[in-house]
Amino acid sequence: MILASGLLFNIASCRNKSSANDKQLTTDQSPSKPEVHQTKENTFEGLRNMAFTATPKQLGLSLPTDKTIVYGIIMDWGMDGETASTVAYQTGDASMYLSSGGGVIGGGQHQNVNSAAKQFVSLAQTFLGKTTKTETTPLPSTNEVKFYLLTNNGIYAGEEQMKNFENNSSTWLKLFEEGNTVLTELRKTSEK
Repeated sequence: MILASGLLFNIASCRNKSSANDKQLTTDQSPSKPEVHQTKENTFEGLRNMAFTATPKQLGLSLPTDKTIVYGIIMDWGMDGETASTVAYQTGDASMYLSSGGGVIGGGQHQNVNSAAKQFVSLAQTFLGKTTKTETTPLPSTNEVKFYLLTNNGIYAGEEQMKNFENNSSTWLKLFEEGNTVLTELRKTSEK
């Protein structure tokens, strides 16, 4: 799991950077890069909550009312007491938030991220039958991944243990891999 170690490195480096700042926001405003934020004040919870409340109308989507359509997905990955949330919408918008602080916002303006985000959401539609409707969106425990599918008929959730991804026995493996593709593309874009 090379990506897992890379993500752990990102979490650790964001934690170190955010502890060095004193309520300052560092933003790269380059139009060719998504915004990378680190703050002393952790905005993870607010950003994650905002991701859950994005509506199709706010995203400029017109969805049919006669069937349940996935327009967004939030993949929460719990590791070593921290959570990484990957957010993607049908529009191609994508972000990653780290519970330790920091993250990548606005990656969807780049074609590689936009394409990966759209593919992730499209694949999530095929997993809808494996989920249950939920009113709550708790964070995962360590070594657990939670998938929250945002639909025109509410939020649906599914979860899996990391060990089942590692031994290739998970029925969620394809969706997890697609989420990792979004993470990889976000990371590549933010490193340029």
